[in-house]
Amino acid sequence: MDHVADPPTKRAVTEIQELDELLPQDEAFQQAITVLRPNEEKDCELVAELVHDGRLQKLFVMVHHEKYPIRVWLDAMGALNLHTGAAAKPVDPVLRTAAETIQQEDYNGLKSGRGKDAVVQLVHAFAAHGHPADPEQWARAYFAVGGSFNHAATISNLVEEVRRGVRHRVKPAYREDIYNILATRSDETEET
Repeated sequence: MDHVADPPTKRAVTEIQELDELLPQDEAFQQAITVLRPNEEKDCELVAELVHDGRLQKLFVMVHHEKYPIRVWLDAMGALNLHTGAAAKPVDPVLRTAAETIQQEDYNGLKSGRGKDAVVQLVHAFAAHGHPADPEQWARAYFAVGGSFNHAATISNLVEEVRRGVRHRVKPAYREDIYNILATRSDETEET
């Protein structure tokens, strides 16, 4: 708390889900909020929503385990890790562009159909160009473009299956040169 809050601080304890009701709807809350060990998907989604909406300005999140999805989201948002004293390396721009492409397919879910086809095909295309099938890296990219915790978990599971060598039945969703197309699109986005 002392790291993000100016003393003296008036402290109150509440459930994470009550934050939506306690924080002003139309303005940024200027006091520091400490969130302890958020692991449930609904809690993580609410914290992300409050940050994206600009309602939370100062946030300290205590993470119980480094594999918690909230820690991956924090890294994607460029949060400072107090253990290392640094933020995680930004998401690779081409991988970010791939995550945007996945996000365009997540409306019906990513566990099957076009969503699954997109994830699996992109992971294979990127692996062929030297990007490892790393579940955390793909989840970070998806979070960086505003993706949800539910879909990020699905992406992580599919990427892990690709890493293990599972052969998914997928229909072709992209051309063979999808990596080059996304790399070009990423370059164009960075130039603007």
